[in-house]
Amino acid sequence: MTPAAYVYRIIADNIASIPGIDVDHVYTFYIDDDPVAPDVFVLITETVGMSDDYGNNETVYSNKRVQIDLYYPKDYDQDMAELERQLKQVLRDHDVYCYSDAGHVLTLDSKNITNTLKFNLKMEE
Repeated sequence: MTPAAYVYRIIADNIASIPGIDVDHVYTFYIDDDPVAPDVFVLITETVGMSDDYGNNETVYSNKRVQIDLYYPKDYDQDMAELERQLKQVLRDHDVYCYSDAGHVLTLDSKNITNTLKFNLKMEE
């Protein structure tokens, strides 16, 4: 299973714990259609990983990284910080740890409010 698929599965299995996100709007690698619904869209992609962990000259864990981009409508009136806190908590409960939170930006092209979160995780070999 790819790291993006692994994180997708965690989010999908725990979607009730993340208010404001609909599992139908969680994507891996690309968003299928032009999102026009007044909902939050989540895009999970993979980034450059780190070195692996070895034991007895065998790979024990692969250290991976994923990036989650959140796309909010420009008139979003819910608590973005709380949604992101819950998302981070669900992933942390599954040993996926946030190491970067870029902050909210209003994009020039789509006029969405976006935030990029980056996570570290270990996958058994």
